[in-house]
Amino acid sequence: MLKKFLKRSLINYLKHFYFYFFDLFIFFFGLNKKNKNIKNKYKIIWLAETGSRDFLPRLAQAIALWEEFSISSIVIHKHMLRQIDKRFFKGAIVIDKSATFNCIRRLRYSKINGALNIVIPEELLICDKSKIQIKGSLNPRTLNYVDYVVTNSNEVKHYLKNVNKFVKIIDVLNPRLSSEVIKKNCENYFINKKSFSKFINEEFILINDKLSLKFSSLDNELEVIKNSIFNFTDIDPSKYLNNYLIKEEQDEKLLIDFIIQLRKNKTFNKFKILIRPHPSVDVKKYKKYFKDKLDESLNYFILREGSALDWMNEAKIIFHNNCTTAIEGFSNGLDNIFNYSNKIDSGTSEDFKVILNPLGIKNSILKAEEFIKNKNHSERKINKIKDKTHLYQFLGKEMANNKVIKSTTDLFLANIKNASILESSPLQRWEDAIDKIRYIEENRDKFEELCVSPLGKVGAQVGN
Repeated sequence: MLKKFLKRSLINYLKHFYFYFFDLFIFFFGLNKKNKNIKNKYKIIWLAETGSRDFLPRLAQAIALWEEFSISSIVIHKHMLRQIDKRFFKGAIVIDKSATFNCIRRLRYSKINGALNIVIPEELLICDKSKIQIKGSLNPRTLNYVDYVVTNSNEVKHYLKNVNKFVKIIDVLNPRLSSEVIKKNCENYFINKKSFSKFINEEFILINDKLSLKFSSLDNELEVIKNSIFNFTDIDPSKYLNNYLIKEEQDEKLLIDFIIQLRKNKTFNKFKILIRPHPSVDVKKYKKYFKDKLDESLNYFILREGSALDWMNEAKIIFHNNCTTAIEGFSNGLDNIFNYSNKIDSGTSEDFKVILNPLGIKNSILKAEEFIKNKNHSERKINKIKDKTHLYQFLGKEMANNKVIKSTTDLFLANIKNASILESSPLQRWEDAIDKIRYIEENRDKFEELCVSPLGKVGAQVGN
């Protein structure tokens, strides 16, 4: 056992040593600064990781990009990027969801093989003023392989200017908030209201929960945060992790207290409580843990099928604790959403503070009760995001038209035509995307009109 451990440690050390000097070689000769011209790119690789939360928004953008600009895309699980033939990256744009230190290998792979790299830092979607989050999501070393970052945050722009002046900014709407594009290109194909009856046949209250680390589906997430996320930054990872876990303990207590107080209000007794865990959570761990924390008499159940927005559209009332889903719901026109947190999270974007509006347990329940009794819409907040340009529109106007370029996609994607995710941790995060990909496979005739086809169980191809 000790021998195996030492051997593995030695291999990891040698890998680290090799890639450190490999990066220095690439940076010295400026190989990472090639292929930066967006005008000569003619296809997109959209990377995703956590089921419908990533897969559907990116698929919706890809379909719009094909229909309006005749630019083809693939949407695949991020772990599959290195399975694509190197030749496919010539003329391609890779769009990743993060630039943490752990992302450097795939971004390096795509860059040195001819791609232009764009990052949409999902961790900063509603928390773009947090210096710690910015440094973790946009690692200085990884940024050497990034050409563009999608953001409208002044804090992020200032950070990039100081850390890597070669990285350019794209100020467009995050694909997850492009509700009109998702509705148009995905709702009619993937969202079937009859499917809800398989899980629930009564009116329900939805609680979108964001607890994650204690129940993470990734076996070694704590170690990754502690040992690699903040490499090459001035952040103390142990201190960050400790503070994060303390905050999660507080959020857990708040969730339990909220459910207990909610059940004391007679207005809500006729509704089932549906708790939807965060996409990165191991649902089995989560259910087992809360079985001991929440009494059955509270009439609740835990479910994470489908996308959060699907369930939000069906819920009578939606509660959350400073959760990104509130922004997604708002961008989708929902106004029955209430934040039971006592305060806004540190680093929250100015654009979303008014929308999130923390009410505390007592006031959030009272506001929701008023909403139900009066059957009125709650006061609408100012929507600062609806007029922003979509990412696919920016790409369509900037890129070359691929109609004149011969496609050799089938050859270069051969390795993923029958691929699937084998590792248990990434697989659990991807399961809902697999359902969508399977649906494409089972309804090939229907999707041929959209020019959409499955890529094994790891993604989809849009266009040709």
